[in-house]
Amino acid sequence: MRSPTIKDVASLAGVSTATVSRVLSPPGAPVAANTRLRVHEAAGQLGYEPSAQPRNLRRRRLSVFGVVVTDIENPFYTSVVRACEREAERLGYRVLLVNTDENAHKEAVALKTLAAERVAGVILASTGLRNQEVAPLLRLGIPVVAIDNRVQGLDLDLVTVDNRTGARVAIEHLVALGHTQIAMICGPRAATSVFDRFLGYRDAMRSAGLRGLRDLVVESDLREAKAHDVTLALLERAEPPTAIFAVNNMTTVGVLKAARRLGVRMPDELSVVGFDDLTFAELFVPPLTVVAQPTQEIGRQAASLLESRLRFPEAPKQHVELAAQLVLRGSTSPRLTSAPEVAGRVPETERNWHREARRHQVEA
Repeated sequence: MRSPTIKDVASLAGVSTATVSRVLSPPGAPVAANTRLRVHEAAGQLGYEPSAQPRNLRRRRLSVFGVVVTDIENPFYTSVVRACEREAERLGYRVLLVNTDENAHKEAVALKTLAAERVAGVILASTGLRNQEVAPLLRLGIPVVAIDNRVQGLDLDLVTVDNRTGARVAIEHLVALGHTQIAMICGPRAATSVFDRFLGYRDAMRSAGLRGLRDLVVESDLREAKAHDVTLALLERAEPPTAIFAVNNMTTVGVLKAARRLGVRMPDELSVVGFDDLTFAELFVPPLTVVAQPTQEIGRQAASLLESRLRFPEAPKQHVELAAQLVLRGSTSPRLTSAPEVAGRVPETERNWHREARRHQVEA
């Protein structure tokens, strides 16, 4: 079978060979981002590789950090990226930002694009759903610093927060207020930050003797719309939860919208704690209780670690774990009504999470 040519790539991508050349060769005329992605997707599908290795070396963008985030509309990532950019500029680098929309395929394409661009290094907030595209970056000598989520199977420099403790403290706060039916709106188990927050939820619930009440762990997708829908289903149960812990700030917004849609009063009828602070959290009525992450420090540390890795490529990997802080506002209050506790088997959703915990060798 013959090797793919530049004409094959151009035909599959629906562009001219000149455009393919501009995308896969040293920077020339500007190429639209969606066109660039189509070309890299076509080249990857066909297995096409530019043949001149020295050309790759000449075009390496040594002054650029690639930053890959899962949802730039999420204020958490907006704040992290801004801090990362400030620190990178201080260190003499520019930032090339890529958004993946919580989509594993878009993440894979983004990483291939950054590898082709030969950026100096990459700061990666991974979806956690697919990570085999990270290793080729490392083989090219492009270091990667992970933020928020660990990359399974690879020992990378990492900046995150103590998600498990942060979540545990949030649930302990709700338990101290008398809540026993505390739901958690979760996200994909492949995202390690989400899974660690589930473990913190589980730790606190078990310590309070509240395991197996009913199906209180509900999976979402870290986006507002899905969180809204699953919260509606929770609150329309015959015995709805009296408190909800939302796994990230976009999920929290979905919870709040669902409660408002149903006319559920906070905190009298429902207490809510979100993970991640929002710049406008104090403007909610009532103001929102949250587990706040030090987003500015996450971004600063990530850029600093990447620059350090470039200077000292053989140094031991650094794992920076920052503290999260429970910020008490007005969306939580003591439970005003008593509801019967429903004992019984651990529901299927919760069993799935426990199986995952055992897979990660976490004490069940």
